[in-house]
Amino acid sequence: MFAQRPRDLRQGFLDTYAPDEVIRRVRDGTPLNITLDPVHLQERAREVEDLVTYARRLPAAAGVLAGSGRDLYIDRCAVCHGPYGSPGAILPAGVRRPRDLGAPEVQAALTDAELGVLVRHGREGMPALTPRVSEADAHALAAFARLFSRGFELYDRYCAACHGDNGRGTGSFAENFRAPTVVFDRAYFERTDPEHLRKWVWHMAGEQRPSMPHYHWTLTQREAGAIVEFLKSTR
Repeated sequence: MFAQRPRDLRQGFLDTYAPDEVIRRVRDGTPLNITLDPVHLQERAREVEDLVTYARRLPAAAGVLAGSGRDLYIDRCAVCHGPYGSPGAILPAGVRRPRDLGAPEVQAALTDAELGVLVRHGREGMPALTPRVSEADAHALAAFARLFSRGFELYDRYCAACHGDNGRGTGSFAENFRAPTVVFDRAYFERTDPEHLRKWVWHMAGEQRPSMPHYHWTLTQREAGAIVEFLKSTR
């Protein structure tokens, strides 16, 4: 399973590239030149801004990430709301699709107090959690839910494995790698040029993309070319 949904091949971007370049992508996994693809370029730019915005929140979010909110959310909420606040394609039987907790309009519509009440007592289509969580746990859940955003999801996918959940190279899977020397604390953001940060994030967003399987030993050049032509014809 891909960590992120692959691109829709019917969007027409295949026509942007020479057939040989697309064939190399299919057979060897060679990345396509992003500068030739305006739609993908714009999407990358949006992701960079979302990542930078979230990274700047990390110094203030360190206490929340070290608390119990994440574990409580995974145990009590993720089955319906998904790991990043956005419900997945499959929901438990009888559950109506919940709102995306990371959507800016949802975040803006709910106060911290309302989030706590929602968790403990439910509202409209959302049932109260059973057994009911304590006020302290509801507060921790609400604080963690405040982190949900596109940037939170992207950071977790692309950055947390090395930089840690809190930007300090500890937590998550960072213990399995050599910890980065960069620490995303207030001092780092005060001394770092914003454009340098964007440049670094742009590079990492490209390097840490989910890998596409290659078929070098499965498909011949001619077979891969036939697949590319077929995909172009089905748009």
